[in-house]
Amino acid sequence: MQPANVSLPFTAQWDLPGRDGSVYRIQVAWPMHWTSREGHADVPVLYTTDGNAMFLTAAEACWRRASAPNFSGGGLVVAIGYPLDNHFLFSARRNYDLTPPSSGSTSTSPEGYGGADHLLDFIEGTLKPFVSSTVLAGGSTVGRQALYGHSFGGLFSLYALFTRGHAFDCFVASSPSVYWDDFTVLEHEERFRRRRGCGGEAAGATSTKPVLMLFYGGDEEDPPRWEGEGDEDYSRRRKGAEERGMVANAKAMHGRLKDCGRLCGVTIKGYPEEDHGTVIACSLSRSVTTFFEDWSCAPRPMA
Repeated sequence: MQPANVSLPFTAQWDLPGRDGSVYRIQVAWPMHWTSREGHADVPVLYTTDGNAMFLTAAEACWRRASAPNFSGGGLVVAIGYPLDNHFLFSARRNYDLTPPSSGSTSTSPEGYGGADHLLDFIEGTLKPFVSSTVLAGGSTVGRQALYGHSFGGLFSLYALFTRGHAFDCFVASSPSVYWDDFTVLEHEERFRRRRGCGGEAAGATSTKPVLMLFYGGDEEDPPRWEGEGDEDYSRRRKGAEERGMVANAKAMHGRLKDCGRLCGVTIKGYPEEDHGTVIACSLSRSVTTFFEDWSCAPRPMA
């Protein structure tokens, strides 16, 4: 008997070029009870970066919610990835797309990095209109929108919040790489906290307070020793984890932002015994559940 390839219903995929010719692989999943993508009003949409690695996790987390007693209809998952060989989940392009440009204290970004505005322009100028006109066709309309990212993707979510807070109703930063490029994102954060209105709004944008969700793995700064790992290797790995400060940086940012008046809400959650890789499934599942099912943040005017 010959095996058959696995097909995935309730999904679709497009290779979508940006205005500069860069091509992104857009993978979309919608609720299993939909008979078509037409005729749905105010559909919540969750965008995730690193789409090749995140799409299936996000889609399955969304679909599993349909069996929950408080299921409220779910929403659309839109994964932003790259046309890759099937043997790879992460593209080197992410280094450029997901990292912010160096800010005032440093003159230039490291080579091959610092292109977050390029990806944000693609999302705002190309992808969102495509979702509204093509993915959700036949009278369907977009409701609230969220942006999820992990590691560099979490850094990207923070940069998007601090520079284009109007773009999404919810920003999710899972284990964000706050340390990157001498903590340059903290300068964007400081300007965000001091600024009135939602910085960088497009004409006609609705100025409402977004939500920020922060996540981290409990083992990210205090990694357990691997079986058979030598003293020198473990010491080097532990030192690197401490220097990156994924837990401390997330907690410190939560402390600065929770009462800043610029956000509808700021939450933080750590997952014990999860490392930088394994926490993805935890944070993505919780993000889907909170954003699609447990959303309670009514829009408020930006301070």
